[in-house]
Amino acid sequence: MSLKRLLNPEIDNAANDDAYQAHRPLEGWDVYGAPIEVIPVFHDMSWNDYATELLVPEGVPTTFDQSLDVYGVNHGPVFLPPDQSEQRAVDNVTPQPPASSASPETEVEEEQICYGMIFRASVRLHGDMSELHSKLNHGGGYPVPGHYQLSITKCDQQFTVTFPDGSGLGQVNAQLEKALTGIAEQQHCVELEVFAPIRPIQETIGRANKKGEAIVRVNINVYGTRTAAYSIGQEFSSHKIYLQRPDYIRPNIAYENPHMLKLANFQPSTINNVIEAHDEKLPNNDPRKDEAFAKTISTIYASLTRNQTLVGLEGDDRLKTKLLPHQKQALDFMEQRESGPVPDKYRLWKPAEVEGKPCYRHVVTNKTSHLEYVETGGGILADEMGMGKTLSILALILRTLETAHGWAMGQGDAPNTALNEIIIRRRSRATLIIASSDLMINEWFQEMERHFHRRICHALIMIKYHGTNRQISIDIDKLCDADIVITTYHTLASDFTIGRRLLNDLDWYRLVLDEAHIIRRQSTVLYRTVAEFKARSRWCLTGTPIQNRLEDIGSLFAFIRIIPFNSSSNFRKYIATPFDEGGKRRDMAIERFTRLLDSLCLRRTKDLIHLPDQDDRVRRIEFSHEERTQYEQTQKTMMRAAKNQVGGFDQKSTLGLFQVQLQLRILCNHGTWQQPFSWNRRKLHLIDEREAMEASLGRDGEVTCSACKQTMSLLDAGAMYRRFTKHCRHVLCFECIEESNPNTADGAISDCPLCSHLWAQQPSRANATHNSEEDNYFRPHGTSSKVEALMDDVKAGVQSSKSIIFSCWTHTLDLISIYLRRESIAFERIDGECPTSKRQKILEQFTHNPQLRVLIMTTGTGAVGLNLATANRVFIVEPQWNPSVENQAIARALRLGQEQRVQVTRYVVIRTVEQEMRSLQDRKLRMAGLAWE
Repeated sequence: MSLKRLLNPEIDNAANDDAYQAHRPLEGWDVYGAPIEVIPVFHDMSWNDYATELLVPEGVPTTFDQSLDVYGVNHGPVFLPPDQSEQRAVDNVTPQPPASSASPETEVEEEQICYGMIFRASVRLHGDMSELHSKLNHGGGYPVPGHYQLSITKCDQQFTVTFPDGSGLGQVNAQLEKALTGIAEQQHCVELEVFAPIRPIQETIGRANKKGEAIVRVNINVYGTRTAAYSIGQEFSSHKIYLQRPDYIRPNIAYENPHMLKLANFQPSTINNVIEAHDEKLPNNDPRKDEAFAKTISTIYASLTRNQTLVGLEGDDRLKTKLLPHQKQALDFMEQRESGPVPDKYRLWKPAEVEGKPCYRHVVTNKTSHLEYVETGGGILADEMGMGKTLSILALILRTLETAHGWAMGQGDAPNTALNEIIIRRRSRATLIIASSDLMINEWFQEMERHFHRRICHALIMIKYHGTNRQISIDIDKLCDADIVITTYHTLASDFTIGRRLLNDLDWYRLVLDEAHIIRRQSTVLYRTVAEFKARSRWCLTGTPIQNRLEDIGSLFAFIRIIPFNSSSNFRKYIATPFDEGGKRRDMAIERFTRLLDSLCLRRTKDLIHLPDQDDRVRRIEFSHEERTQYEQTQKTMMRAAKNQVGGFDQKSTLGLFQVQLQLRILCNHGTWQQPFSWNRRKLHLIDEREAMEASLGRDGEVTCSACKQTMSLLDAGAMYRRFTKHCRHVLCFECIEESNPNTADGAISDCPLCSHLWAQQPSRANATHNSEEDNYFRPHGTSSKVEALMDDVKAGVQSSKSIIFSCWTHTLDLISIYLRRESIAFERIDGECPTSKRQKILEQFTHNPQLRVLIMTTGTGAVGLNLATANRVFIVEPQWNPSVENQAIARALRLGQEQRVQVTRYVVIRTVEQEMRSLQDRKLRMAGLAWE
């Protein structure tokens, strides 16, 4: 992806800039030789315009007469050719066949077209690495700056990327090799044009320690005849290789992608038009803007160099787990950032001279100071989740135990204190760890038991600061004498609200924020609570330092107090604001931001840890006759209501598009167990609506405690808060629950403490009403083709594997429970109503009990910081509009410590709304580089 062109949409207006014109890149590539990511431009269409396509699956003739168009759109439905309607693959983008057969004259002409580009195909380098490095130095740059144009040849049954002189660069991956072999067997002739980025390949060569480690990524343009496009597209898609819009095409060559989705009234833009579209000011809620921002951040992460300079440090002898190479490098980085010396390349204040006087100049802000600021004091460890950030911090704690003792006794100055400041506050040698929930406190203690030698576990003083009795059982002397203290954000916020200052009255040796993105908004009480703490060094651990805006990480910079970005206004002034302005100002902001990140943050991906492979498969389910009848009847009923409803589809109306989709999606799960749709029973689906909406929001969704007004992630239900839905819609964090019921076990209360007294007079009637409604949710008997297929998959190998089943709906978990009991399969369940103490016991049983083979969970609870590496099979019952929630849940199993291949199975009912959801997911994930291929 290009930083220069993608993030500078106004660059084409720089016609008067002579310096730019002298180095104007080839269209489609930036001056650094990086390809510009192309974003398809769709016509501005409302939800009403898409309703037919969303609700009527592809390949299914619609029964709606055009004259009775319920959406107010004067066009007919989109039809696929009849021979494709049943063959459309749910998990692939199947190539579109030519509109008409080629004439003999056309075949003779053999018109050459570009089918598209294979994006970031992996190539394993071979041969003498030094020779490859040297050869890359003496070529490339045309027609694409920074890239070497190569080709692919077949030699000894292998497809090799070769230089123009015939020597080989490396071998293509097995997936692409199979596809090319199939194309050759069909006697089709294709030309493969490879663009290999020179600098990244040379850096990979430099990092490779042994043969087979040097794997690089290249882009491959595919050319061939128009008549062979459909067959070649089929061959590629059968091997899960999908052609994308190319970033460069030879002059005078047409581009026709056999994988391109054809929509009614949609004319695909040319590459020039797409590039020009970036000049438009996209609205804040435009999905293209979100996708462009995410890709920009990914590119910035990929450009960081700090990890390449880290030698790595061995773990302490008291650590029984051997650190992996990337954890050794993390330990090296943390020591540099905590105690120094910081390498000169990554220092932010550099010696300078102003008016003949020595001073220091900041490399980002250009500010000068006659004082030399200390640059140590902490940083951000932002490795992707599942890479063992917890172990890296524990290794740092052990390595600095003696230093911490000395500091607590007054030896050495705190890097973040002002010069000559007299320390009058009491110091604790402890590392204070702030976790996201009580459950995560337990995870930290389990990690210490797992990685520390037993003797050091007994020698260390570790305190859990949590619970209603914490002020009675823990005093300041105990905290000063501790080595590790663990608490939660909401425990601290509770203390802050009522004026308790026990933890704030100490200076801590080290302060660690786990899941640090929780404090990304500085206006919240959570941020103000932790920002007030004083510590020698401050660390942020997060796999998502930037979620939707740059200010997210600006809050973390402010927290670690690195001058001058200890002030959030400076981050906005020098980085966030110019980034949003675009043009050359954005380029400048990106350069500054990259420099700042490389100094203060370490970010790596899971590619470094060589996890076992993930096997993905999609089960395509066919409805039974009875299920299909009920599905179509429900669709017809709701469509009739939509047709007669003034204003059409509207989220605020009685019947909105969301509610229509909800009913159809639930039927895909529940089949004929689901009661026939009735307007009188819509209140039974209020919980379903809420759960579906929360799943679509993912990590961005938040809920507010009804008592203390603290905000919490929607995904932390059962770990951070409790809902009360029997009589009210109150939500209470566990801190408030404990305050109101100090003698009640965790989560054991059933009535809302805020309003239960209002219902005390008629509890039996209220309970009876609630129970009768829930009892009527399902029919007494029914069939679900999807759940039956799920049971077949679970039973196959259940005794030799551990399985997790995810659904966003608790009612679906209820139905799955019925089937599991029928099959006499032992299982446990975790959902949003499962309190922390019970959840912890279930997880321990799932890990250690060989008889417990299945765990069923709501998708949201599985996306919270759990370690489920025991499981090697994951079942996703239904597709989601937000696929990142699914991926976060899967990542709980596919993480450090996983020693088996993880099989991920997804279920989609064909010719339903799920089919369209799956197709949209595929397109989203491929654009984000996260496809399940």
